[in-house]
Amino acid sequence: MSKLQVLYNGDCPICSREIAHYQSLCPVDVDFIPITKDTAHEWGLSEDQAAAQLHARLGDDTIYLSGVAAFGALWRAIPRYRWLGRLMSVAPIGWLADRVYRHLLAPALFALHKRRQRKRT
Repeated sequence: MSKLQVLYNGDCPICSREIAHYQSLCPVDVDFIPITKDTAHEWGLSEDQAAAQLHARLGDDTIYLSGVAAFGALWRAIPRYRWLGRLMSVAPIGWLADRVYRHLLAPALFALHKRRQRKRT
């Protein structure tokens, strides 16, 4: 299996906590990469695009995933969550989870992220 890379928002306390949990359970074939200007650029994204949702890549950087597809790939790499990753590939469940994530959860987390950034400046 190729190494899975996960690009995540390290400035988001919720995201960081969740990623720390996954890191504690993950095998060595997963790299967790916090978003910086350079890492976002390397992935072909702006910092805002990168922070707007979870991103992953697999297979020598040839397969790019985002949203629930990225979570599914991550979950399939973790023995404890493998069942959840497989569940996300079931059409109606994965489709619904993706819509909820992309239209409700990710925008809410991104709005909180932008608010934290504004408060810092």
